[in-house]
Amino acid sequence: MRRVVREAAWAPVSVLVVHEVAARMFKHEPYVDPVMHFLGGSAIAFFVYRVCRIGGRFLGAPSRLAIDLLAFGLTSSVALMWEFGEVLSVRVLGSRAHTSAADTLRDLLLGMIGAIVCLGAIRLLASRHESDSHKGMR
Repeated sequence: MRRVVREAAWAPVSVLVVHEVAARMFKHEPYVDPVMHFLGGSAIAFFVYRVCRIGGRFLGAPSRLAIDLLAFGLTSSVALMWEFGEVLSVRVLGSRAHTSAADTLRDLLLGMIGAIVCLGAIRLLASRHESDSHKGMR
């Protein structure tokens, strides 16, 4: 559990902290909210990816593709639940977290794009690392 916190949980926690600070400094719209949804999607995808890599033996040693699909799917689910939470906070608490259906769709899309960018970057870095490892073995 400590390893998960040390190697994975820092990413989404950091996004939540930065979001809170940036929103107080600059307000949510028009810049902070979209950037945070993108970074949030990246952070959740990174978290799921790292947890799968750390605890892979408990999952039956999934392939890279399986981990990528799981990370993307769970990130999309987290983004959807977040947006449900925003809508409920408006309806129940009277907050101003949700402005329109277009805002909700934008937020969902940005979270999903963040996940794709993060997972793509991980794949790119892994392939470069493997390439460098193979060069050193010659």
